[in-house]
Amino acid sequence: MSDVDPRKDPRFRSFRAAAYGFHVAVTTIFCLWLIVNVSHSVAAMTPETLPPAEPAQVLSFRECVDAAQALWTELENKRETLVRDVPARNVDQEWMRFRTAWLQRLRERESRCAIDSRERAELRTVFNRLEEVQDLYTIHAVQYAGEVGGAVDALQAAFDAARRNSAAGRLP
Repeated sequence: MSDVDPRKDPRFRSFRAAAYGFHVAVTTIFCLWLIVNVSHSVAAMTPETLPPAEPAQVLSFRECVDAAQALWTELENKRETLVRDVPARNVDQEWMRFRTAWLQRLRERESRCAIDSRERAELRTVFNRLEEVQDLYTIHAVQYAGEVGGAVDALQAAFDAARRNSAAGRLP
């Protein structure tokens, strides 16, 4: 018979079991809390698909194409504005605020355009592509703010300092 490992004294077996049980319980509760909060956050940022509008409220094909074009223009203008006018580290937060409202407008247009009907397959493709581009822009905004943001903000600060020095007559 081998010697008992002094680190695993049999007198403390129940204490070790209780400590392991406590650790597993706390870890499980924390993970569940995290999953629930992330799920609520994602649900709050992603509006649900609306049911199709009443036939009297359905827009014409041309009106739907124009509505999709307007959503695209709004999306592209906001992306350009954020990159140009917002501190780079805050782009992701500003984009998320815009994204939720924009997605709500997209869902309303989809509902009023009856994109699930067979006759409007092209419209369904347009709206799906529009949402796909928005998803890619969201990824871009997060990456830009997190990975490039600090360097862009530092570059802008360097430009500002150089302009101030130049305006003060320090540079020839």
